[in-house]
Amino acid sequence: MHPFGELSARRRQLGQTLRALRADAGFSGEQLAERLGVSQSRISRIELGQQAAPADLVRRWAQEAAASEDRVVELVEQAKAASTETVTLRAARTRGLGRLQQDGREFEASAATILIFQPLLIPGLLQVPEYTRRLFAAGKPSHSPAEIAAAVAARMDRQLVLYEGKTRFEFVIAEAALRWRVGPPLVMLAQLDRVTALAGLDNVQIVVIPLDTEVDAWHEHGFTLLADRPDDDPVVHIETQTSAVTTTDPDEVAFYRHAFARLQEAALHGREADALLRRVRDDLLRSLAEQ
Repeated sequence: MHPFGELSARRRQLGQTLRALRADAGFSGEQLAERLGVSQSRISRIELGQQAAPADLVRRWAQEAAASEDRVVELVEQAKAASTETVTLRAARTRGLGRLQQDGREFEASAATILIFQPLLIPGLLQVPEYTRRLFAAGKPSHSPAEIAAAVAARMDRQLVLYEGKTRFEFVIAEAALRWRVGPPLVMLAQLDRVTALAGLDNVQIVVIPLDTEVDAWHEHGFTLLADRPDDDPVVHIETQTSAVTTTDPDEVAFYRHAFARLQEAALHGREADALLRRVRDDLLRSLAEQ
């Protein structure tokens, strides 16, 4: 499932083809799942286009169904093409801001480990309500106050996953994200306190890259990597101003995993990160006193 609830046409088409191939070979979903060493539910989601089909799995699927070598190659290429998909945010928002938050929650529930890098904004799972409200309201006059309020509530509800303790979260945040004033000093002070408090959770790690750090890793935009998905492959999710991209391509996932490790290595951890947060907080307090 795409985090915005969209099913790509390429995944649907591939799923229909694989289903027909299975049926023609005389296999039930359970029988094919056993032969491939995967769950029957995964077979079903792939056939419905709800889940990306890894190229290697598609190759073995087609071979089990006695497809010709040319057909196997063709299907593998289709799987590779369908491993990356893009959804425009304008189309996604027709589902409603609140529903998009629920889609995100379901997407996150598929992973036992979630890695998040944000260079300019506080990650959604760490935001306080007013910070979130201002982000949803900025530059989007088409959304009513009621819709924005519902989306804020949905995002706060989405944060419950942090307290369940079942998922490991690792956040890398640039200092610029802490200093970018989405709201007045009081809002930003509350946001800094929120980040500090959540860093104390056993399943949450928050590290910060100072502005004056030389970073030899790629860091042009934020991304989320969902790993340790028991019944699916790792996936990377990237949002731009106009679209959202998800990819399960192994090479691309490996690229982002390596980039995250390098960014994490460049960041301040533990007491050093806490000290930086206090410096940013002190600067905000001085700004507030000068008003």
